[in-house]
Amino acid sequence: MDRLTNTIRPYAWGSTTAIAELLGVAPSGEPQAEMWMGAHPGAPSRTGRGALHDVIDADPE
Repeated sequence: MDRLTNTIRPYAWGSTTAIAELLGVAPSGEPQAEMWMGAHPGAPSRTGRGALHDVIDADPE
């Protein structure tokens, strides 16, 4: 099992504190709107073995 590192999307309509509070980290000062979790090529989650879509492609079973 691999831990995922996920991408925070900085859309202008996002909160400057909500996602940081959820994750228990210091706010970045920028708006954070969404945390993407998955294999979308535009902002894939990452593992110690690379981008999630590459990990899945390497071993789809």
